[in-house]
Amino acid sequence: MNNTAILRVDVQGAFTPEGWLPVQAGREVVSGVNRVTQDARDRGLLIINTVDLHPENHISFASRWWVPVFSQNPLNPDDSSDLLWPDHSVRWKDIELIEWIIDPADCVKIYKWWMKNRDAYSGFDMGVTKLDGNAIDGYEVAPWAKTLKEVLLQNKIQVLRIFWLVTEVCVKRNVLDALEEWFDVEIIEDATRWLSVEWHQETLRYLASLNGKTNRQWRIQSVKIIP
Repeated sequence: MNNTAILRVDVQGAFTPEGWLPVQAGREVVSGVNRVTQDARDRGLLIINTVDLHPENHISFASRWWVPVFSQNPLNPDDSSDLLWPDHSVRWKDIELIEWIIDPADCVKIYKWWMKNRDAYSGFDMGVTKLDGNAIDGYEVAPWAKTLKEVLLQNKIQVLRIFWLVTEVCVKRNVLDALEEWFDVEIIEDATRWLSVEWHQETLRYLASLNGKTNRQWRIQSVKIIP
């Protein structure tokens, strides 16, 4: 069982109903997140948080393009889930976890979105354990920082339990990247929330359809949806 880790995707106050990028059901899932986290602690599993940390004027912000929030990203017009977001998680003080969420002292944090001109929905996309710098001058990878993949391989992880938010964007991207990196995936549905129920259901159907299929490395993928 210790070849399993849990990946808590963006468990941040910015995504509560009162946050900068509100997810209306954000607080409803706290009990589910805590249940899975406590179970992982009891079993001695590795616990990882991905953390949004943007520089100012990030390429994914609607304000940079002078358009309304949730407009389609002009750099990726073929993906309906790739939107332009309100400014959020810009400074170190803006990335606190949601209150009432269990936050183990040994939890590994993976910072993403730190490059000004690059999207990074997944912790596998340039996510690292440590950054230097600030939102105005920019961030850079700190000495001895590790990538998410390096953390997982160092701990001999084979299975990732992925949850939190949102299903159709960051959860989906983390699942797809995990599969490409040869990890098996379990999605914890009752600890996951969404922007749109319809997109959530469509995304889960798509991800479930990948189970048993061969990826580009000719590996049989394993995807489980756990209610």
